[in-house]
Amino acid sequence: MAGCIIAIDAMGTQTAIASQIFNAKADYVLGFKGNHPTLYGQVKKLFEQQ
Repeated sequence: MAGCIIAIDAMGTQTAIASQIFNAKADYVLGFKGNHPTLYGQVKKLFEQQ
């Protein structure tokens, strides 16, 4: 799995799943929605600054 990019939904935020991906030296992309407005706002601002 090393060198792979894993795209996963909210299930990927589970510690055990994220740890497996990380330990396999893969990268992962977590999608999220606006139903967590504080986190959403922080990430949106970070991307806008870049």
